Amino acid sequence: MKFLGLRLCEHDSNISYYTGEEVLYYKLERHTQKKYDAYNNFELWIDDIKKIWGVTPNDFEEIGIVFDPWAYKLKDQFFFPETTFKYLPYNMTRVNHHYAHALSSWPLYEECNTHFVFDAEGDLNIGWTVFKNNKIYDIGYLDKKESVGKAYNNACYLLGIEGAGGLNAAGKLMGLQSYGKLDEEYLSKIKNFTLKNVDVIFNFSLYEQHVGDKLLASHKKLDWIHTIHFYMSSVMVNFFKEVVDSENDYITYSGGVAQNVVWNTSLKKQFPNLVIPPYCGDEGLSLGIVEYLRLKHKQPKGVLNEYML
Repeated sequence: MKFLGLRLCEHDSNISYYTGEEVLYYKLERHTQKKYDAYNNFELWIDDIKKIWGVTPNDFEEIGIVFDPWAYKLKDQFFFPETTFKYLPYNMTRVNHHYAHALSSWPLYEECNTHFVFDAEGDLNIGWTVFKNNKIYDIGYLDKKESVGKAYNNACYLLGIEGAGGLNAAGKLMGLQSYGKLDEEYLSKIKNFTLKNVDVIFNFSLYEQHVGDKLLASHKKLDWIHTIHFYMSSVMVNFFKEVVDSENDYITYSGGVAQNVVWNTSLKKQFPNLVIPPYCGDEGLSLGIVEYLRLKHKQPKGVLNEYML
């Protein structure tokens, strides 16, 4: 059986092709040399798969696709089962954004039952999802302000980072925070907040109250972001501890937040078998889609070509 995985909209368009024996990968930006490039037309990918691999949509038993939830407000927002597109002349299935992230690490482990996915927003207004034993174990909801990615983006705006809200901003903030100093006293005041309070942890007004003067606090923003960034390492570690059965278990971590190497360092020290794919952002979604379809149809595991890794 042959499957195709599509991540098309807004940024980082990528396609994966399961041939029955191997998995081939294509990322649009490598062809156009435009960072984060994406298709601006739903059907352009059809021409590309024909040029690259000599195939058409009807050559596949099933095609899976992930949408950015804010880019396409579809009526059907099911988590499981998937949504099908009956009006298309080929068999296409919508796969959940976070589930595709969770399954994308398949080339990097033999067996893994726990998957953490953190980004700004997935389907159904979800900020994070934990999958354990092929079931949803925990969810962070945007309407409860439970999104690490959203909180991080808001801090980018507060600090006046160029391109705040864009794909490059979070990396700039991660570097910028290193210029601040740790405020031990403020750290002691926020030490009881957990991941469920992530919006409170990133709430600058609390720091203004701590400093006692808004003008002075505005000049100490680097100390504020350094302190909460430092604290978030332990918040993430403690959250993972609550889920994982053993610190030696194989676990995966993906989504845009998984690109924070500062927090990743703390997580890796605690969980030596933590797997974070080098394509942990949306550029890896098509790999998760074809893995979902492979498991659904009970097909043998493919071998990922070296070009991806």
